[in-house]
Amino acid sequence: MRKIFLTMVVLTLLISARESTGATPVSAEQLDKIGMNFALGKGMKQDLKKSFYYFKRASDMNYAPAEYHVGVAYDNGYWVKKDMKKAMSYYLKAAKQYHQDAEYTLAKLYDEGKKVKQDKKKAEYWYDKAAKHGDAYAKNALGDMYKKGDGVKKDTAKAIRYYQTAANKGNSDAQYKMAVLSQEGRVVARDEKKAVSWYVGAAKSGNVDAQNELGEMYQNGHGVAKDLKKAYSLYQEASANGSAKAMNNLGNMYANGYAVKRDKVKAYEYYKKAAKLGDIEGQYHVAVAYAGGQGIKKNHKEAATWFKKAADKGVKKAQYALGIAYEKGYGVKKDIYIALEWYKKAGNPN
Repeated sequence: MRKIFLTMVVLTLLISARESTGATPVSAEQLDKIGMNFALGKGMKQDLKKSFYYFKRASDMNYAPAEYHVGVAYDNGYWVKKDMKKAMSYYLKAAKQYHQDAEYTLAKLYDEGKKVKQDKKKAEYWYDKAAKHGDAYAKNALGDMYKKGDGVKKDTAKAIRYYQTAANKGNSDAQYKMAVLSQEGRVVARDEKKAVSWYVGAAKSGNVDAQNELGEMYQNGHGVAKDLKKAYSLYQEASANGSAKAMNNLGNMYANGYAVKRDKVKAYEYYKKAAKLGDIEGQYHVAVAYAGGQGIKKNHKEAATWFKKAADKGVKKAQYALGIAYEKGYGVKKDIYIALEWYKKAGNPN
C-alpha cells in the first residue's frame, strides 16, 4: 500500500513538473487515472476536489472516460454543483466516442424521465448503441421495452433474444427473467431444469427473487431433486437480503416443521416480518396466527386488522375470513351486511 501511495505521489509531482517546464504533456489517460485515484482514495488521500480537477483536465483532451466521469460529477453533484444540462453534454460527448457506460446512462435517463424529459425513442437508440457494444444491462433493458411494447412495437420474440444474450453475459435480472419464462412455459418451451439453471446463475449473483424462487424449486422438487434443507438455506439467504416472500416461506417451514423443528413462535415472527414488508401471504398468516393464538397470544381484533390488509389486496381466503369475523363479531362489530359483502368478494376461497 505504501508503495502504491509513493508511486502515485511521484506520478502527480512529475505531471506538475512536466507541465510547469513546458515538457511533453502527460496523457489524458494518466490524468483520468489520477482523478480516479483521488476519488477513491486509492494510493493517496481521498480528495474529491482534486479528483474533479484531473477528470476535467482529461476531458478537455477529448478523453471519453474522463468526459463520462465529469458527466457523473455534474449529474450527481459530486465535487461540483449539480447541473443536468452540463451532465448531459458530457455524457453525449463520451457516448459519441462509443463509451459504453455513457451510452447506457443516456438511455436510462431518457427511459426513466426523472432528471430529463422522458424520450423513449432516444432511450431505445442509446440502449441499442450500448447493447451493440456488449452492455448486458442495455440488452436487458431492451428486452423489457420490447416485452412491454414500451416506446417500441411489442415484440416478444425480440425481447426474449435480448434477455437471452444479456443472461448469457451474466446479467442476473435477465437470468431471472429467463428462469421465470422457462418455468411458466408461456412464450418459451416449459423447461423446469433450464429454469433451475437460470435461477442458480441469478442467485449466485445476489438476485434476491432468484434465491427465493430457487428455494421453492427445491422445496417442491420442480426441475431438481426435492431438498428441504437446501430450500431452507436459500430462504435464509434471500430473507437476509430483504425478500418478504422468503420470510413468509421460512414462516411456513417453521409452522410445518419442514427441515427444521416445528416452532410456532418463529413461524409467527417470520410471518410478521414478511407482513410488515407488504407480503400478502405474510399478512394472511399473521391474521391466522392471531385468530388461533399460534405463536402469539390470541387477539381477534389484531386478526381482523391483518385479514383486512390482505383482503384489500385481493386475497380470497382473507376476504372469506373477514366475512366470518363480521358475521360472528370476532374483533369487529357484528354486521351481517358487511359480512355478506366480503363473502361476495371472496366467492369460493378454495
